[in-house]
Amino acid sequence: MLKQNLQVVLFFLISNCIYCQSALIKGQVVDEQKNPLEFVSVALLKQKDSTLINYTITDIKGDFSITEAPKDSLLVQLSYMGFLTHTQNIVYNNTPLDLKIITLKESPNVLDAVTISAVVPVQVKKDTIAFNAGSFKVNPDDNLETLLKKLPGLEIESDGKVVAQGNEVTKIYVDGKEFFGGDPAIVLKNLSADAIAKIEVIDKQSEESELTGVDDGNKQMVINFSLKKSKKNLGFGKFSAGMGLDKRYFSNLNYNKFNPKTQISVIGKFNNINITGSNIQGFLENANGIADESDENDDDFDKTGNRSLSGYLKTEVAGAHIGHEFKDKVAFNADYFYNLSDNSGNSTSKRISYVNANNFNYESENAFDRVSKTHGLNFNYKDRASSTNRLSITGKVNTSNTISNSGKDGEFSNEAGELTTTNSQHLYNENDRKAANFNVDFYQKLKKSGRSFSTGFNTNLSKQDRINEQNTFVTRNIHRDNPSEREIRTSRDETFNSNTFGFNFKYTEPLAKNHYFKLQSFLKSRNDKEDIYQLKNTVTNNNEEELLTFKYKHLENSFQTRFAHNYVTDKLNIFSALELQELSRKFGIIEENPISRNLFFLNPISTIQYKPKRGRKYRFSYRKAIRNPRWSESSTVVNDLNPFYIRQGNPDLKAEKMDELTLNANIFNFKSSTTFFSRIQYQYSKNAIVQSIEIDDDFVRTRSFQNSGDRKRLTANFSFSKKVKGLGVRYTLKNRNAYRTSNSIINLQLNDVTSKDFMASVLLENTNKNVLDFKFGADYSINDTSFSLEEDLNRTYKKQQYFSMFDYDVSKKLSINTQFDYIVFTDNQFSSDLSLPIWSAAFSYNLTKNKNNICKLLLIDLLNKNVDVYRRSTTNYFEETTSESLGRYIILSYTYRLNKNQSKGKKRRA
Repeated sequence: MLKQNLQVVLFFLISNCIYCQSALIKGQVVDEQKNPLEFVSVALLKQKDSTLINYTITDIKGDFSITEAPKDSLLVQLSYMGFLTHTQNIVYNNTPLDLKIITLKESPNVLDAVTISAVVPVQVKKDTIAFNAGSFKVNPDDNLETLLKKLPGLEIESDGKVVAQGNEVTKIYVDGKEFFGGDPAIVLKNLSADAIAKIEVIDKQSEESELTGVDDGNKQMVINFSLKKSKKNLGFGKFSAGMGLDKRYFSNLNYNKFNPKTQISVIGKFNNINITGSNIQGFLENANGIADESDENDDDFDKTGNRSLSGYLKTEVAGAHIGHEFKDKVAFNADYFYNLSDNSGNSTSKRISYVNANNFNYESENAFDRVSKTHGLNFNYKDRASSTNRLSITGKVNTSNTISNSGKDGEFSNEAGELTTTNSQHLYNENDRKAANFNVDFYQKLKKSGRSFSTGFNTNLSKQDRINEQNTFVTRNIHRDNPSEREIRTSRDETFNSNTFGFNFKYTEPLAKNHYFKLQSFLKSRNDKEDIYQLKNTVTNNNEEELLTFKYKHLENSFQTRFAHNYVTDKLNIFSALELQELSRKFGIIEENPISRNLFFLNPISTIQYKPKRGRKYRFSYRKAIRNPRWSESSTVVNDLNPFYIRQGNPDLKAEKMDELTLNANIFNFKSSTTFFSRIQYQYSKNAIVQSIEIDDDFVRTRSFQNSGDRKRLTANFSFSKKVKGLGVRYTLKNRNAYRTSNSIINLQLNDVTSKDFMASVLLENTNKNVLDFKFGADYSINDTSFSLEEDLNRTYKKQQYFSMFDYDVSKKLSINTQFDYIVFTDNQFSSDLSLPIWSAAFSYNLTKNKNNICKLLLIDLLNKNVDVYRRSTTNYFEETTSESLGRYIILSYTYRLNKNQSKGKKRRA
């Protein structure tokens, strides 16, 4: 497969060289003072229908050139921030054409920070890359998530995280204002793509840098969606509803009204087709490599990652958002969100466990039912009106109630395959949680240029009440003449209270030119309390009762002071600091003498960022971090609610020390339409906190923790994308690698674990997506996991995925979308290798010319091959769980677009 990929890339490169030799159209762009203008967008269109043929930008001298132009009557369009758009008719005869000097006139109106032409797909300005939404094909009922997936350099990962230019997107804005707290998942799934004019990916400076004008190197990746003019000041949205076979249904509602001062939005969802948002995707979830089981809880089957979305899921969602700008740069935003999730189903699990000389297997039939209700209120107030100070106040209140019932019927067998023990478990869990946080940040610029300070306060409060009931029936040695039976009923009531308070202060003093001294202090205090009442009843032993009650407290304080030097120029930013950190802990049962720990550390920190020119950025960082043991890892109390999985802490644990090196490279070349992003990170931990597992002859697993050896992690991610001139396609190559070493202690013996991951992918897609959007490609990944104690259990897991997507507007009313994936899984530890073809399709028909009434037929998993497989590797077992899934279903839906401004006789492309 690698050889085939190289041949494809070579073909692209040869084609690129051939087309680069064609004739060109060139010119120079200047302003009215004859100064050359850089980064002016130059678009070449057909005069007859304004179809985009090609585009480029001017260089630092104002020069531009366009190749691959057809013989025709053409239109040259130039656009630039703060200037009037310039258009010029030309006749091209396939011979070089020099347009000489073109002068742009300044616009009398104040425009946005980034203005994008009506046809140019992408534009670069300072730390912003702006995409014209009209250049990417979207259907009238698509949401923003669908639109983002079409943009080069952006990815939406399986967990919903948005990654732009190799960095996670932390906030999403609409017209520069927060929408539902800026939560990417809510914004992307609940706003229509056809309402957007442009998408800006911004490498945003910190509040302090924006206020003082001194770049501190602390940036975050944000995305801003700008609405079409037709969507402003008037209400817009859509309502969708659908019914299908096997009583499947869904309905979606969103309504928005945005004006320059006030933004109001309402959303609602109701469905039973296993989707939490507006999209239908993610049919298959798999886990590779070594998983972190430090928070594993066998008492709650649905807690472990993606299995919570197995089976059958009913979702109800309601939300409202209001934002108001009292005056310029002074705004308040608030939103409320309600979510109900009802998840039930059946599954089967296979587990291969190894405990040195006494390995065993475990198989179980599982049933689960989980109902969760959550309420969330978010608000923020931001005052940026003053030129010398800024104020930000944010808050959040959440409540949730979760009721879970699950059952397991399991069988233990030894290495010879002999059945030795069976167990039947029923678990009931009710979890009520209330949480709130409040943050205040203030930034002040002082009189001397570069001198400033900032201060902030934050608090997090939470309370959790859990009711746990478990009934376990165990039959031991049933293949013998005299088996033994035992029934244990346990109830456990838990109350957790956690309070965290934090304070920070930062001061910047300018030294010599471009040099700054910085003093930074951080204070954090966390107080955890646990109140436990547990009653255990052994029914088969004359109803013998065992009562456990206690109150546990864990107090942790951290104080950090940094003395830093910062060197700042337009191209180079160097930050180096020495951090003094004091950590103290006091923990234990309240009635007993507490255990105290006091530690002091010196932590070096350094960051170098280099931007040689626009579109290129390199960043290197080093930091030393200290991780204190979590309160659950050092707890002195034993949790034996599940008699087959006993958890206890280790009060003698020491702090874990970690050194981290990170190198990032981001390159965006507009003229060649090339993007390259890479991230290499190395982490080395000393005194690593690892699990200690003991398993007895009755298969009871007891987990604790110890400081043992070192932990290493090396990850390297690369992405390269390039437009092939003349062919109208773009190819993307990606590669991800990970090397991890960890260890655990299995029955008092050290087990060294090494995990190696490799992933490579190739994607080919068209660049002009106005009418047709297609993509196809392949992903290949492999994981090798090896163990020092059990070399015969070393695991090799492979996944191959071949995919294609075709979205075509057959006419102005009819569009067709089809997706086909072929996935192959192989695993040397499990015999159930899978080859899964997954095919889905949709037919969308506009009932009216204005595209406000849409009928859609969804055909999901046409081959009825859909399954949900979850594979897990830990330090002492492999596990495979196969769950029920919806399989094939068909839904016919109707969508009505709620647009108040219906322009008659005006044709617009969505």
